[in-house]
Amino acid sequence: MSLKKVITFQFILFFSFCINAQNYEFGEVSKEELLEEAYATDSSAVAAYLYKYRKTYYIYSSNSGLSLVTEIHERVKIYSNEGFSYATKVVNLSRSSSDSESISKVKGSTYTMENGKVVESKLEKDGIFKSEYSKSLNQVKLTMPNVKVGSVLEYRYKIISPYIQSIDEFRFQEEVPIKKLKASMSIFDYFKFNQRQKGFLLLNPQTKGEMNTLVGTHDVVTTYNLKNIPALKDESFVSNIDNYRSGVNFEIVSLQIPGQIFENYAQSWEDVVKTIYESNSFGSELNKKNYFEEELDAELDGIVGDDARMEKVLEFVKRKIKWNKKQGVGTDEGVKKAYKNHSGNSGDINLILVSALKHAGLNASPIILSTRDNGVQLFPTLNGFNYVIAGIKDGDKYKVLDATEDYSAVNVLPLRDLNWFGRAINEDGTAQLVDLMPENRSLETTMLELKINDDGSVEGSNKQRFSEHYAMLLREKYKASTEEKYIEDLEKQYSGIEISDFNIADNDEPVKPLSQSFELYWEDGVEDVGDKLYFSPLFYLATDESPFKSKKREFPIDFGYPWEDRFLVKIKCPEGYKVESLPENTRFALPNGIGSFMFKISFAENVLQLSSSITMKNALIKSEYYDALREFYRQIIEKQAEKVVLSKV
Repeated sequence: MSLKKVITFQFILFFSFCINAQNYEFGEVSKEELLEEAYATDSSAVAAYLYKYRKTYYIYSSNSGLSLVTEIHERVKIYSNEGFSYATKVVNLSRSSSDSESISKVKGSTYTMENGKVVESKLEKDGIFKSEYSKSLNQVKLTMPNVKVGSVLEYRYKIISPYIQSIDEFRFQEEVPIKKLKASMSIFDYFKFNQRQKGFLLLNPQTKGEMNTLVGTHDVVTTYNLKNIPALKDESFVSNIDNYRSGVNFEIVSLQIPGQIFENYAQSWEDVVKTIYESNSFGSELNKKNYFEEELDAELDGIVGDDARMEKVLEFVKRKIKWNKKQGVGTDEGVKKAYKNHSGNSGDINLILVSALKHAGLNASPIILSTRDNGVQLFPTLNGFNYVIAGIKDGDKYKVLDATEDYSAVNVLPLRDLNWFGRAINEDGTAQLVDLMPENRSLETTMLELKINDDGSVEGSNKQRFSEHYAMLLREKYKASTEEKYIEDLEKQYSGIEISDFNIADNDEPVKPLSQSFELYWEDGVEDVGDKLYFSPLFYLATDESPFKSKKREFPIDFGYPWEDRFLVKIKCPEGYKVESLPENTRFALPNGIGSFMFKISFAENVLQLSSSITMKNALIKSEYYDALREFYRQIIEKQAEKVVLSKV
């Protein structure tokens, strides 16, 4: 029985705010707000929310049943040109084949100071744009008028939703600071719900009982009052900053009305998996046959061994169906139509891949997951999964495959897939947790053979070999460019060296490592001071800037995959010089062996040789190691900056 049918009498479940009308009534923008030139505690802020307000509640009518209403009121200050992106408010409205959310009561104004007076420019109909963003989403954009640096923008609107069990997250942190935020939730006494906090802010909610005179029951009211919320600033190696955004999720668990049957609405992951598997766009599509078998059988003729057949099937599906850049945990047009049209969404392609692997005699299963841009889903929800790949059981682990990208390979998934865990669905509908993070290290090996000329210039060869994710990403980069532009970018990346005789090998064979090589000339590779030559033995390959600049970090460091960079350098020094000083050999590591650095240098018979490596054994590093990681990079940069000094004999 649906929740709407259970509710047989009129009631309201609502979120309410105690608003200070003197300061935050719509239109009551002060001269002080308009004259403010920077945010008091964050001078780098391009904009700030002066006020964020949200009110969500249920309404009931005999005609439409129960609906969820959300009212929004926000006031935004623009401090610089970079803050102009906040002049457009995007409102997403869910839709389905039978129903959709709607927006109403839209009101907005831009306030500016002109000749010492507050001037208001109202949002008109030509500033409101509605569109069908996707099959499941409509979008409304509010584009505020007459926005200038120093303007204050204000808007409010109401959303009415038929999806009464989907309460959007209460979002308490943005990419810019928030000066004041008010929110409270009043829950009808017969409801039970889970409240789940996320992020690192101390929320300190206040809870009290309150009489609901409309229905004649007691409500539980949870209130939030927050001030001076810092901006949520993205940092290096964060998979999805939304995972760490402070907020609250409200999940309806059950409803017990006196005299009525108890209704349980809580979902487990097993419930979610079962719902997905039994949907028309998933389980039934896996069972469709007789559309690829004949062509695949011809491809597999003479191919023996599970690994060889697995790789052949992956390449077959990648060649036959190209990704239309749409994601989905299930099919869009259906597997047969996608195969016939040679195009489909990720669900079409990878469900075909699962079927093809099974046809090839392999123990394949679909693995549903949440992509990085969809966030890490810690609690059961149908929206938690938005993607599917293929997996082949290998002992107690899985080999994972994704046929949407040309250069993916077995256990080398596109980065969007590498989001902690997925769930493999068995034929009986049960599921098994699958670790998606790669175990094999992506390896880059660089071999330099260089010669230092008498005039201080450097020439020689650079040979590099890339494996695993390094190879996949470089193949994608090379494909997306012209060779001329690719070489030009390399020259910029490597401090302005001149590249010639460029060659790339095995670029179209994802199962093999990728190799590239070139000859180089660097006019200013060595510093010539008097009778001495100074240079870093890694030359243009030295790390000169740390990606970890913040003094404090609360988020894990997510490299995506474990990796290792190796450097083998051989340098022929000019005649008539001797070594005056060399950097010392060293080796150091991060705690618990999660990473290490090695540097070993020697000089003999006028030839300098260096062997060095940086290794990161873990794809994901806890924030508690951040100070150690920051120091690790500082030491690497310091060591790689040390100079070899040659002096004339």
